[in-house]
Amino acid sequence: MMTTEGTKYHPLFEYLLFSGQGRHRMTFSEIEKIIGGSLPPSARRREEWWSNSPNGHSQARAWMRASYRTSQVDLANETVDFVLEGWPGGYRKLKSPLKADSSEQSPTGMSEPGQVGYKAERTHPLFGIWVGKVTLIPGYDYTKPAFEPDEA
Repeated sequence: MMTTEGTKYHPLFEYLLFSGQGRHRMTFSEIEKIIGGSLPPSARRREEWWSNSPNGHSQARAWMRASYRTSQVDLANETVDFVLEGWPGGYRKLKSPLKADSSEQSPTGMSEPGQVGYKAERTHPLFGIWVGKVTLIPGYDYTKPAFEPDEA
């Protein structure tokens, strides 16, 4: 599993992940503000630094873990485009209706309003982000109010 926690580029991962944008054109200076430090000189001299190769490259793991890929690196103007996988087509393309006797479920295991009986081809990259990070107490009613107002 690719991880970026503890790396210089983790803030870039978080920025892209929660941006809600399909395409970002960013300047190198904007990226430096996000990561809170300077990019290495090779980022300004070599397009290869921006390659989509996660092996040994913490910067690439950051954008790839957020489901983005780099494109159109412009070293002269110090800009790079980040494009979300599946964009502009999106993540909610639907396949044909499921058969009534089919045991198939959507990847999330849930139906969405207006989409009952359809199977999603892909899920959004945020699906499953909390796996292994949140523990639910068995038998606890998470729908009840957290506190009862004082009765006067």
